[in-house]
Amino acid sequence: MRPLVIKLFPLAFLLWLAGCGSSARPPQTQVAELALVANLDASSVSTFNVSNPISSMGNISTGACLSPRYLELHPTNGLLYATCQSSNTVATFSVDKSTGKLTLMGTPAAAGAAPTTLEFDPLGKFLYVTNLNSNSLSAYSVGGSGTLTEVPGSPFATGITPYTVKVSESGKFVYVANRDSNNVNAFRIDAATGALTEIAESPFASDLGARAIELSGKFAFVANRSAANVTVFTVDPTSGALTKIPGSPFATGTDPRAVAADASGHFLYVANNGSNNVSVYAIDQTSGGLTQIAGSPFPAGEAPLAIEIDDAAKLMYVPNSLSKTVTVYSMDSATGKLTTLQTLSTQGFACSVALVK
Repeated sequence: MRPLVIKLFPLAFLLWLAGCGSSARPPQTQVAELALVANLDASSVSTFNVSNPISSMGNISTGACLSPRYLELHPTNGLLYATCQSSNTVATFSVDKSTGKLTLMGTPAAAGAAPTTLEFDPLGKFLYVTNLNSNSLSAYSVGGSGTLTEVPGSPFATGITPYTVKVSESGKFVYVANRDSNNVNAFRIDAATGALTEIAESPFASDLGARAIELSGKFAFVANRSAANVTVFTVDPTSGALTKIPGSPFATGTDPRAVAADASGHFLYVANNGSNNVSVYAIDQTSGGLTQIAGSPFPAGEAPLAIEIDDAAKLMYVPNSLSKTVTVYSMDSATGKLTTLQTLSTQGFACSVALVK
């Protein structure tokens, strides 16, 4: 057996040596889905692996993007965009799904004073950003590499303290909820340039503290934080005009800050910042009227600020700014009921959530 050992030993040694000296590492496995949370006061993003249970992947500095307020994934290019409130810019990040790492791409684009929320048109050609302290809406075209170029005429004047922007499913109209003028601006989008023209009769009166707007089918829903209610409008698909429905507005919890509908358009969810809960309503498919479901409102953390829905997984994420957490709920597609699954801890003042699949 000795000659056999002599023959095999050099080969085994060389294989062992090659393995030890190699710099190769096993490829890292991409996670199926990431949840990214903007931490306003920490200038960071908390990253989570959406598994069962959801697990933390750490915190990433946003660098030149100071005080990230709102995160949104581009519909096609896989890049993450963030409003940077203290630096008055909009930043673009690539996302490494293996590690949750964000990499700032180039220099953030200039915006107005205190950019807050952002929204892409359905094709991802244009991006619209509310500027809280300059009463305007910035509009950008999105280049092939994800770069932002301000469109002609931008920024466009809005009402006072514009918080939330939404683009219609048709891609023809943009709506802005203005907290301190208690109304909603409606603009028509130039399909070639992304420039905006305010439509006739705009702005449309809502109620005190019009803070957030959601579009779902033929209806628009506006959360009015000072009035503690939701105004419901029908949306004219041709002109973009808004008309209040009979019986509107509908009562919510205290200080509603965010409003979102599920993909079916059957349920509306409202995050109540002052009462630390989420109200849930069944939407009448004919009239748009709201009826609060059994068990509503459902408890959240302290000072919930936003709502992000994963319709495929039937999960809802609600960032709670003062408790520095995110409440994760399962959503019952038949009844709209919410069941708390997890509470995630974040690094700072949690403002918004973006999902990366």
